[in-house]
Amino acid sequence: MWGKIASCAICLAATLGVAHVDSASSGPLRAIVSPSSTKPPVPAVKDIRRVSIAAGLAAIWYEPIRPAQVEAEIAKWIEQAQPEQVTLPKLPGPPIQVNANAGPPEVFLQLTSGATATLAPTTYFTVRGEASPKFIMQQVPDVVTFTEGSHTWYLKCEPLYDWLMDGNWRREFRMAH
Repeated sequence: MWGKIASCAICLAATLGVAHVDSASSGPLRAIVSPSSTKPPVPAVKDIRRVSIAAGLAAIWYEPIRPAQVEAEIAKWIEQAQPEQVTLPKLPGPPIQVNANAGPPEVFLQLTSGATATLAPTTYFTVRGEASPKFIMQQVPDVVTFTEGSHTWYLKCEPLYDWLMDGNWRREFRMAH
């Protein structure tokens, strides 16, 4: 079953023309990043009940092999992170809807309060070409998006960003059942 889902997701992504590039090397539509004085209410390790990651085109779920260690690591990184103000560019025209997980891995934190928070490298789409437009996924280097409920904050958190983007998280996780 997973093979069919993954194969379907790969076919879907191939039809989108999505490519990954670093925002520092892109054209006129760039994110604007500056320091912020507003520190979000990041959860402490005692506030995290469970961690999971969704990754890949089919958004396959992963769970940590050693949950307490991963929870402590993530809590430490986000506590040390610096808040950023990020203005993402708006594409002209209707919003882009992608029916696959075209972005980088996303961390889901189930909190003891019952809320769910997410952490993911900050990404956005730009478009190149007029006749046959190609959507390009841009990343904001070293910045992760922290979301809880309807609130979104940006954190400069190089260790967490690198851990997710380089795939190092895979050594600490296994596919969820």
